[in-house]
Amino acid sequence: MQLFPTAGFSALTLTLVLGACGGSPLPLREAPAPDPTVAIVRATLWDGTGRGPVSNAVTLIRGDRILCAGSAGECPVPRRARIIDANGQWLIPGLIDSHVHLLFLTAGSATEELSLDLRDLLAQGVTSVRDMGTNPAELLARVRILEATPRVYAMQLVAGRRFFFNGFQGTRTARGVVFRQPPAMTMQSLGWTPIMYNSTDDPDSIVAMAREAGAMGLKLYAQLDRESVTKLVAAAHRAGMPVWGHAWVQPASALEQALAGQDGVVHAAGFAGELFTAEERDTLVSDGILQVATAEVATVGAAHDPRITDALDSMARLGTFFEPTLDATKHSVAYFNAKRRHIPSEQEEYVRAAFGFGMEVTREAVRRGVRISAGSDHVAYGPSNERASLFGELRLLVDSISLTPSAALLAATRDAARAIGGEAAQRLGTIEPGHYADLVLLSKNPLTDIDNLDSVEWIMKSGRIWRPGQLRSGIASR
Repeated sequence: MQLFPTAGFSALTLTLVLGACGGSPLPLREAPAPDPTVAIVRATLWDGTGRGPVSNAVTLIRGDRILCAGSAGECPVPRRARIIDANGQWLIPGLIDSHVHLLFLTAGSATEELSLDLRDLLAQGVTSVRDMGTNPAELLARVRILEATPRVYAMQLVAGRRFFFNGFQGTRTARGVVFRQPPAMTMQSLGWTPIMYNSTDDPDSIVAMAREAGAMGLKLYAQLDRESVTKLVAAAHRAGMPVWGHAWVQPASALEQALAGQDGVVHAAGFAGELFTAEERDTLVSDGILQVATAEVATVGAAHDPRITDALDSMARLGTFFEPTLDATKHSVAYFNAKRRHIPSEQEEYVRAAFGFGMEVTREAVRRGVRISAGSDHVAYGPSNERASLFGELRLLVDSISLTPSAALLAATRDAARAIGGEAAQRLGTIEPGHYADLVLLSKNPLTDIDNLDSVEWIMKSGRIWRPGQLRSGIASR
C-alpha cells in the first residue's frame, strides 16, 4: 500500500510528517510571483508612428499601458511574463472612428441598440470613437455602466438662434407649401441637447455648459456666422477644448471656419458653401432650401473651382483637419437606388450631387495636403447594413480617393487621435510606450489589402483581450 498519495501531496504535509517522525523539517520555498507583463511576440508590428512594419516584433503590456514595442532586440521579454505567440499575424493600433452618433431615444428611452452597437464596433477593432453631438451627459452615463465598449469621447452641439426658432415658415415646393418645424425640435425629440448661441451671449459660458455636460469639445452645427465661430473657437481654446464644425455652418463657410482657428470640418458636400457669397449663404436657412441650392452647384467640375481649392489650401496651411464622411453619403445613394417605386425628390437630387461632388473635393484635399481623419458618420440604430462604417470609409479612401492602405490606416489611428485632441492625442493612435494598450491582432496583412482589416483575431482595450465572437454573442472576455 502506498503510504502517501502523490495527488495533492504538498511540501507542507511532508514537513509535518517528517517533524512528527523526528526528522529535520524541509525549508519552505515560495514560488516566484509571475511578472505582470504581457508579451506579444513574433507578430509583424505596424505601430502607426509612420515607420515601416517590424517583423518578429515584441510588444510589452503592463496593466492598461504599453511598455515597449519594436524588435526583439529593442524589447527584451521579462523571464516570467505572460507570452502571447502571434506568429504570422499583424499587430496594429486600435482603430478610431472620429465621427459617430450613438444616442437615439425611442419613445423617450434608449433601446438595447446602443449596447449591441458598441460591442459590434469593438468587435471590428474600433477601440475609440468620437460622438459628434447627441447628449453628452446621457450618453456617457449609459456607456459607463456597459462592460464592453470602445472609448467614447463626446462633443457638444452648438447652433445659432435660427436653428431653434424659424417661425414655422413655409417652403414652397412642387407639391405646395411645406411647413417645417425648427431642426432643434427634431433633435430634441431624439434626446439630443443642442445649445443655442446668440451673438450677444458670453461664449465662455457656452464652453462651461459643454464641459459640465461631459463634452470634451464643441461641434458647431448650423446658423453661425464668422464672428460667432471666431468667438466660440477662442473661448473653447482658452479652456483647452477643440472645436469642429460642418464644412458649412450657414452662413460661415469652411474657409471662414479655418481662418477662425477651428480644428476641423466635416462633410465634403458642405464645401458647396464656398460657391456662394456670404450674403447668399445667409438666405439659405432651411434644410430644404439648402439641399436644393447644393444640388444646383455641387458638380464634379465645381470641386476644382478656385474658391474651393483656395479653402483647401488654407486648411492645409493652417493644419485644419477634414472628415469627408463619404461612406454615409454612399449609403444614402444606395437607399435611393434600392427603392422599388421611384419618385424623384429634392433630397435624392441633393444626395446624388453631394456624393460625386464630395468624392472629388476629397481627392483635391488629399492632393493639396489637407490632413484627413477617418470619421464615418456612423449611427447606432437601424439595420446594420444601412449604417455607415469605418471599414466602408477606409475602403472608399483607398479605392476611390487613391490613398495607400497605410495612409488610410493612419487616418483611422494616429491622425484620428490627433484630430480628436486632448487625451486621445496623447495616449491613443500609435503603439508606443506610455500609450493605452489598445491593439488589434489581424490574421492578414492590412497593408496589401485594406479589406484584411476584417480578419480580426482579437482586440485589446486597456490591456484586456476580447474576441469578436465573444463580443457579438455577449459572452464575457477571456
